[in-house]
Amino acid sequence: MNDLGHAATTEERALQESKLRSDSPNVFAATEPLRVGVLNNPRSGGNRRGLGAVRKVLAAHPQVSHREVLTPSDVAAALVDFARKEVNVVVVNGGDGTIQAALTVLCHHKPFEAIPPLAVLRAGTTSMTAGDVGLKGSREQALRRLLLWAEGGEGEVGILHRPVLRVQVDPRQDPVYGMFLGAASIYQGIQFCNNRLNRRGFRGEWAPGLTIALFLLAVASRGGDYVAPVSIKVGLDQRPPERRDYLLLMISALERLFLGLRPFWGREERTLHYTAVEARPQHLLRALPSLMRGRKNRYGTPENGYFSHNVQKVQLTFNGGFTLDGELYKTGAHLEPVVVQNGGKVSFLRL
Repeated sequence: MNDLGHAATTEERALQESKLRSDSPNVFAATEPLRVGVLNNPRSGGNRRGLGAVRKVLAAHPQVSHREVLTPSDVAAALVDFARKEVNVVVVNGGDGTIQAALTVLCHHKPFEAIPPLAVLRAGTTSMTAGDVGLKGSREQALRRLLLWAEGGEGEVGILHRPVLRVQVDPRQDPVYGMFLGAASIYQGIQFCNNRLNRRGFRGEWAPGLTIALFLLAVASRGGDYVAPVSIKVGLDQRPPERRDYLLLMISALERLFLGLRPFWGREERTLHYTAVEARPQHLLRALPSLMRGRKNRYGTPENGYFSHNVQKVQLTFNGGFTLDGELYKTGAHLEPVVVQNGGKVSFLRL
């Protein structure tokens, strides 16, 4: 196949995948008996008071496989066990980091012939992934509804499809997979949340929301010790890389972030969202209220320092750190680009 034909095929595939990213889930129709496996992380933010209620639900359904997981290696071992038992629905009762560990195992190590649909409970400190693709209600209520449906068909379950970020931090190491990558002030904000807000009891979606409010106030007043521009060379798809100083940079496979924010206004037919704000942006307080809801306005332009595109691949070259689903990473001294691209598609159950 010639290069032009290959490009066209890639474009068609991207368009087909983007059409699956609807906020209105399709009805899930099981083609075989459902076998559920549950990953429980007792140390995730929502589970720190104990797993008693979840264990009570599981006790009423003894046929359900379940494992407690604390580390990525625990997650890997549990998923290998689930695959051996022919589990075909995986429930994740943990935070964004637990989901990220599960996605890395499922997408990279591939213990299953086909990735089973995931059902995500709201069990993290922020639970940003669960806010977009997770089950509604408390952990025990959502798990009870899911198991009753899996066993007796009670209720109607929808299915959402999302791409997954494949992140190659170092070419000498295995890639990691996740749903949201943030750099510059987002990385700084996660550190601020961990060091100050969470210790003072600010949890859930309000912690990053308060961080954004502090970030806006600091930038608007040209102050704030924790808001520092980061020099990043960015290459989007086939475009030549450009180096700029950024205050904010994010790449997302999610459609909705915390507090319902949707800061993506790119119009390309691609599957991943890329948004960035350059250092010293113009008209910040006039531009961001609309841009945070995905509505482009006359202030939110590249000339004023605001960028948003839908992409398939991003290369980031910088010396510093970034967050992937709340977990913190360093780029290292080698300064090879961090490569973020579409790592495949995962399905999430909704009910």
